[in-house]
Amino acid sequence: MSSAADASTATRVENAGLDVIAESDRKGRPSDLFMPWFAANISVLGLSWGAWVLGFGLSFWQAVVAGSIGVVVSFLLCGVVAVLGKRGSAPTLALSRAAFGYNGNRLSAALSWILTVGWETVLCVSATLASATVLQALGWHNQVGAQILGFLLTVGLAASAGILGFEAIMRVQTWITWATAILTVIYLVLVAPQISFRTLLALPSGGSAAFIGALVMVATGFGLGWVNAAADYSRYLPRKASTAGVIGWTTLGSALPCVVLVFFGILLVGSDAELGQAINADPSVL
Repeated sequence: MSSAADASTATRVENAGLDVIAESDRKGRPSDLFMPWFAANISVLGLSWGAWVLGFGLSFWQAVVAGSIGVVVSFLLCGVVAVLGKRGSAPTLALSRAAFGYNGNRLSAALSWILTVGWETVLCVSATLASATVLQALGWHNQVGAQILGFLLTVGLAASAGILGFEAIMRVQTWITWATAILTVIYLVLVAPQISFRTLLALPSGGSAAFIGALVMVATGFGLGWVNAAADYSRYLPRKASTAGVIGWTTLGSALPCVVLVFFGILLVGSDAELGQAINADPSVL
């Protein structure tokens, strides 16, 4: 998708809104869904979730399994919902009128709006704190100034991409995917010496209730939080696009960064109990 868009299209303000995307404007392949979903889900919060999973009193392997299943299954649901976007060519909350009716959909739309704004706020705050931490590590000693700059950069990028719309988002998300993936790999290499497998394997096992609780928490915090918008990217795909491809690429793009980050979060926090306590106070401490 993004490779086919020229500069003028990428900087054009989005006009589609709730409208059905015309067949002539639908383009791309299911694999194009990987980039936006990957970029949208690679976040510093992913590492923090590793601490919260271990907070249920699980062993290392229990935490890894619960975290992985919760992430993958919840995003698989997003992949299934994304198929509706390909078929209906409209946003998720417009398509949900078929299930809830015109008036019934008002409640689901209101709840979805609250959830979306809430998650956007959480992510912006986390990105602001993380940006300020990086700036301070680079020598910027004005904490308030660093937070203000991080906030302006985060909100400015998110708002401008949202206003410009799909083509701009596809381009920006592609850049973000490559940049954050490289930075994440570098970060994980740097913190790898802090991991102690002896400490991790010594963690006591938790009961089935704790395991299920952690799994449900992860599923709710990841994929289930995206279900109300899962069809918004795929609505631009041609109707003849592969259904299996839409499900697969949506699930892979969204689940891959989360599984990796949660896994490393478990490794880091399981190796240092004090780090888990620090994360509860500031999720960007990692």
